[in-house]
Formats: sequence, C-alpha cells, structure tokens
Amino acid sequence: MIRLVFHFGCVAVLLMLGFTSCRGQIVSRCQPERDLPPNPKPGVVGLNLSRDGKTLITAGADGKIRIWNVVTGQVERTLSGHTNSLYKADFSPDEKLLASSSRDRTARIWDFATGRELYKLTGFRCSVKSVAFSPNGKTLAVVGNDGMLKLWNVETGKELKSLVHSDSPDVDTSVYSVVFNRDGRKIYAGNGDGTISEWDAASGKETRNWKAHGGTVFALAFNSNYSVLASGSEDGANVKLWNMATWRQIRTLGEKKTVGLLEQLHPVAFSPDGKLIAASFVGFDEKQGQYAYHRTFVWNVETGEKLFTFEGHKLDIGALVFTPDNRFLISGSNDTTIKFWDLKTGREARIFTQPPSRQ
Repeated sequence: MIRLVFHFGCVAVLLMLGFTSCRGQIVSRCQPERDLPPNPKPGVVGLNLSRDGKTLITAGADGKIRIWNVVTGQVERTLSGHTNSLYKADFSPDEKLLASSSRDRTARIWDFATGRELYKLTGFRCSVKSVAFSPNGKTLAVVGNDGMLKLWNVETGKELKSLVHSDSPDVDTSVYSVVFNRDGRKIYAGNGDGTISEWDAASGKETRNWKAHGGTVFALAFNSNYSVLASGSEDGANVKLWNMATWRQIRTLGEKKTVGLLEQLHPVAFSPDGKLIAASFVGFDEKQGQYAYHRTFVWNVETGEKLFTFEGHKLDIGALVFTPDNRFLISGSNDTTIKFWDLKTGREARIFTQPPSRQ
C-alpha cells in the first residue's frame, strides 16, 4: 500500500566489520513491520516470468510464493516459509533457483524444481525490500529498510559483504531497489534519500552516487542491453531514464502532477526488446482519505511517446512484467488480480486471481 509517511528515518551508527564490510550499521530506528493478520489477503506484490513465458511467479502479500502455469491459468505449486508479506520472488539466470524478500526481515533462496528452501538469509533489522541475482547467478544482492545492502554466495549461503550507503540521521537511509549491471561487476541501489548508488561488487566500495529524485527511489530497471537505467520514485508520477555511458539523464516520462493528490510510482519494467517501458502509479487523495486512481502507462523508449494507459485494478499495482514475445504486459495488484494487457489492442486480454492463503 502507499506510504503516507515517507521519511521515517532509518538511522544507524558505524561499526567496522573488517574486510566483509564497507560501512556497517548496528542500530536503526526503523521498526519491524506488524505481523500478518489472520487470513491475510493474497495481494500480488511481485511478478517474475520464465524465459519461455510459460511459468509465472507471484510474490504474495500473504507470504506465499505461487507458481502459475500461464497456459492453463492455474497455480501449480505454492511455496511457504516466509512469515510476513513478500516483496519479490525472482528466478535465477538459469531458472534453477528462486530468491525472495519479505517483511519478515529475511531473504530466502529456493530450489525451483523441488520447492525446497535452501537458505534463509538473515541479519536485517527491518523489512527486506528487494533481491537481485548477479548475471552469472553466483551472487545474490539483498537490500532492506535498515539501510543494508548485503551480498551472499548463492552456492554456500555465506554472507560475503555488508554495505551501507548512508547512516545520516537527517534522511531516510533505507534501500528499496537493487540491480546488477551486465557483467555483474557493478551494483546499483535505489536509496531512501533519493539517490542512486553504484557499488563495486568485488571491493564493496561505493564508486558513484547521484541525486536522482526528490524522494525515495522505489524502482530500478535496466533495458535489454544495459545501456539505459530507469528509476522511479515517490516524488510524483514520472520515470527517469539514465544513459549509463554518459551518466546523464536522457528524459523524464510521466504525467503532470495532479494538484491535491499524493502521487507515487511503484514498479517499472522494460520490454525484452528494450523498445517499451511500463510503470504504474497511484494517486491518493489525502483529504478524502482514498485512492483517486491506479494507472499503468506504456511508453516508446526512443521517442518518449505514451502508447497506452491501462486502468482496472482496484488497489496499488505491485509488479509489472512483459511477456518474452513483447505482446503482453502483465500487472499484479494488491487487489489479488493479475491482468494481461494486449499491447496490440490496448485491452485487457486475461485475468488471474490469486487463491486464498489456505490453498
């Protein structure tokens, strides 16, 4: 759901952790999330699609990972283990593993074939917001609300490094999003203070940092050839595109700010061919205490032209993913539905509904 108080000030003090850490935190004012209520709704918070487009992974607000057969529209398996809402559940590059992140302050690595939990990754004091496999699948990056960016060896489950961008008491030090570059040598993290950090994976040094947005950087995504990085924030209904060769902003995609609404971006996704980019936004009317809209936009990356506006979800949209053939955009929402949008007709083509937690 949309955050009504953005800068809650996760704050930490420094602790030297030897060769395994750049800067470490031992104290944070961020608070662990409340426990799940009884019979939580299975809202869709994360989506991932197999390379052949036949298997869909959903990360649920009820703490369940569901594995869908896209052809039949049926849930084939459910993975349980997390004790609070999920944020992400993503395939490894070879699709043999899954990695997930949760409000329960853990990330986990799963064997996809058997559904067995291989490793429970701990050490966070608050919600674990995002996970990302390195391109070779050997390293997992995990980030959280306590400001930590941790790296794990996927094969052994051993923590390799623990990195901190900021421990300032004056800003939101949380880290919300993380991606690797093409060769896995660099890691990019979206921070609560509106900056994007570039980290050297081998040394653990923060090699670059720039002020990208006026608020939390919730979403990061690379295009197919890693030449453009997209970022999205709470600072309005817009996405920024960054040229990774020049480090300059290419353009801003979005709508004019709506007076009287608190507007926030959630997910961002590039199409597999890199020609399209999609992002979802919510507008919240603080005076009325209700949502004004939930919208997903699709743009032409090269021209910046807005091609589609999709509406239909009743709650905020947690995740977006394009099908491998670039034909459909899939959106998942906290209203428990998964919608397939036809990028030729601009219409809703299919809809799945997450089954209740007990199933």
